[in-house]
Amino acid sequence: MKINANIPFYALLASSVLSLSACQEQQATGAKQQAEQAKSVSSLSQQDIDNLASSLAVKYRFLSNIETDCPDKDNQPVAHCYSAEILLTNNTNADVFADDKSWQLNYSQVYPAYASESDDFNLLHLNGDIHQITAKDSFAGFKAGKTHKVKLWVKSTLIGEPELMPNYWLAANNLQARVIASTKTSLDSETGLEVQPYVVPFSDTVKQIKSAPNDINEYSSPAWLYDNAVKIETSISQQQLASAIIPTPQSVKLTKQDTYLDISKGLAFSFVGDIRQSDIDAAIERLSLLGVNRVGSGDKSDAAVPVTITLNEAKPANWRAGHYQLSITERAIDISAQDKAGAFYALQSIASLVQLGAAVLPLVEVTDQPHYDYRGQHVDVARNFHSKEFIFALIKQMAAYKLNKLHLHLAEDEGWRLQLPSFPELTQISSKRCMALDDKACLQPQLGGAAASDRDGYYSVEDYQEILTLAKAHYIQVIPSLDMPGHSRAAIKAMEARYHAYMKQENELEAKRYLLTDFDDKTKYSSIQNYNDNTLNICMESTYAFVDRVLEDLKAMHEQADHPLNIYHIGADETAGAWLESPVCQALVADKSNEVNDIKHLSAHFIERVSNMVASKGIGVAGWNDGLKETDVSRMPSQVYSYIWDTLPWGAHIQVSEQAHRNWQVILSTPDAFYYDLPYQVDPKERGYHWAARRVNTRSIFNFMPDNLPIHAEFRLDTLGQHFVSDDTKQVDEQGKLVHQPLPKNFSVYGVQGQLWSETIRSEQQAEYMIYPRLLALAERAWHKASWQVPYNEKGQRFDKSSGVFTEELAKQRDQQWSLFSQVIARKELAKLDKAGIFYRIPSPGAKIIAGKLYANITFNGLPIEYKDTSGVWQSYQQAVAVQPPVAVRAKSADGQRAGRSLTLTE
Repeated sequence: MKINANIPFYALLASSVLSLSACQEQQATGAKQQAEQAKSVSSLSQQDIDNLASSLAVKYRFLSNIETDCPDKDNQPVAHCYSAEILLTNNTNADVFADDKSWQLNYSQVYPAYASESDDFNLLHLNGDIHQITAKDSFAGFKAGKTHKVKLWVKSTLIGEPELMPNYWLAANNLQARVIASTKTSLDSETGLEVQPYVVPFSDTVKQIKSAPNDINEYSSPAWLYDNAVKIETSISQQQLASAIIPTPQSVKLTKQDTYLDISKGLAFSFVGDIRQSDIDAAIERLSLLGVNRVGSGDKSDAAVPVTITLNEAKPANWRAGHYQLSITERAIDISAQDKAGAFYALQSIASLVQLGAAVLPLVEVTDQPHYDYRGQHVDVARNFHSKEFIFALIKQMAAYKLNKLHLHLAEDEGWRLQLPSFPELTQISSKRCMALDDKACLQPQLGGAAASDRDGYYSVEDYQEILTLAKAHYIQVIPSLDMPGHSRAAIKAMEARYHAYMKQENELEAKRYLLTDFDDKTKYSSIQNYNDNTLNICMESTYAFVDRVLEDLKAMHEQADHPLNIYHIGADETAGAWLESPVCQALVADKSNEVNDIKHLSAHFIERVSNMVASKGIGVAGWNDGLKETDVSRMPSQVYSYIWDTLPWGAHIQVSEQAHRNWQVILSTPDAFYYDLPYQVDPKERGYHWAARRVNTRSIFNFMPDNLPIHAEFRLDTLGQHFVSDDTKQVDEQGKLVHQPLPKNFSVYGVQGQLWSETIRSEQQAEYMIYPRLLALAERAWHKASWQVPYNEKGQRFDKSSGVFTEELAKQRDQQWSLFSQVIARKELAKLDKAGIFYRIPSPGAKIIAGKLYANITFNGLPIEYKDTSGVWQSYQQAVAVQPPVAVRAKSADGQRAGRSLTLTE
């Protein structure tokens, strides 16, 4: 699901836990040093802290991903690592902190430094991503104008500047901590993109974009982008543009060329069957935003276009939920729908036909229905909070493109984002981060959260029910997730605070009622995100009492909003070897009266028990495949939704097959197709991790074939830019045990889902940048099965770069359809996103200078391109033009109001 690690999967599994590691020893040493410092009398004043926080210049200089002098780790050689330097400069005319070593400089770094060297400082990894710089005995103060250096090594890789977190914070005994001003971010006035003044720009593409010595990925330079654009560049006609609908319908027939229906006087609706205007108000609202008005029955409507919506009671067997037929003639619009959702989608298709500023519609006959029942978008609001208004805007855009499931990830290690009446502590404490490490009044400021007031918060009961109500009006089902038993630090710390509060009242019974922690557990572990305290103790009955109470509150909130809780996502992933030395767990395993006889499989016990708890409340059970596959299917409910998050090179098809043979509903959440926290391109300026793919862009999502995962080995690459093999044949191990078999006959994927994980996504503009326009390609693959997609081979087959099943002719068909799709996005849909105030990503153009002339192209043909040469003035690019290098190129938004990030050609 959300490993987000820049190292191979097998290495993650091997390193995820167990004995006391060198990093944990460092933490213990750091805690001891902090305690010693706390005993000393600090000579620092609040003014000293304030002054240094405002004047200290911090720079993070990344050196290399292919470091050759990696220090040993745990007395073992490290094959490769990344190296970096933190530079600290006192930009004042006076020496400071010369006689005091009681201060700490704390900062966030996603992957822990395992070794460091400095003349003046210690560097320690504490917990999660928090690191701490403290003074050595030799430290003689921050000298005026002097730069101090810490070199560090990380057993991982770094490929993007946005991964380097802001908001370093300075603390000292009994004084108010302060954020270092030089580590705060700002926004570029032309692009709206984040500026990170503390990051030394990555400039050595050879050392800095390679994730390993054998990484052959190429930097997405202007020349690379130019050469790798789809070469089918024929512009579509106005008629093609006018009649195009995203997502593509099953069938669209243009009934009359160059003839249009005038809708400038508005639309007048009438209804036949069990449907009312209130059922489609949300779609009418979107049409109004695009300039198409509804004419009420009391208004003069002689010139308005009559729109008749009929709910068809006769439902042919081949119709699916959401089916509709749309007819636009010279005089009227007729819609026949299977259900209310179908009528709603028909109106969204009309909105897709609309071109801003042109009050006409083409004359078409449309027959349509979705390819998948489940068409989902996930958003993580737990790591970094995203407001109710952001969710409202997302719901409206999901509905515009016929997505119908909103998976809200509401709780994580870094935050709990939903008010529950039974547990005020969850939001009082765990909805905010602050500059403290004790987790008493707030959580530690993970993920650069020291100045997190703009990215912390929670949904009140009223907020959440407003989200549910709006989603229902847009035919979207909300699927909440409060991740357990791992990824649960926010819940754990809140319940510990509850425990201590009741113990002060000498009410031990109530203190322990919902406690999630065995205080006698001595297990040393480290989660995938490097926490040592983020996993519920699943052997305690109080844990299950907590889960049950959470579910009851959640179910009641949904019922009150008339939005039934039909599916609950339990998480169930990435439990990192906790509980091994918990007395409670040891007693549970020793008790022969239960079915728990192996401490290593306690996670499966938790998932089975909680799944049945959820099912007993009439709620469908969902979870991530890595946790679900550990369970005994005979102990699970019959209805289970399994979200597959393995990558294609790792063998995602194997995981799909394993879950499909359990007769569970499979939802593809494939990271290298659908994770939005991965970069659009191989470029250090692009936000996102790279553990699953080096680029996930709108075109790569469009090219995905969800019904046939193994075939992607023919044309996709792994994270190193290398080809891989997908063997989907029946396989047994040396003992004859079946290890893989093809999918069951007549199996079909239940749906697909895009994922937005928010570790590196700290603002709502950043979130929209990562979602859009990728969401449109997700909707295309969720709704429409393209003619070029290759059917799954039920007999099983082995695929590699030379197996040749996906032929050149099919690739040509795909690229032709992409060319049409991308131009419709550029010429119709992005302008609608502008109108809705959506901060979508503007792609960088491809460009080359050939014989003194600039040639440029762009992935969304039709967006404005500009260039700037030695004249220093941005000019519109229309065709090849003579230039004097260096030349910068950029694109503009569809409405021309915002610039995309520019790239420079030197020759």
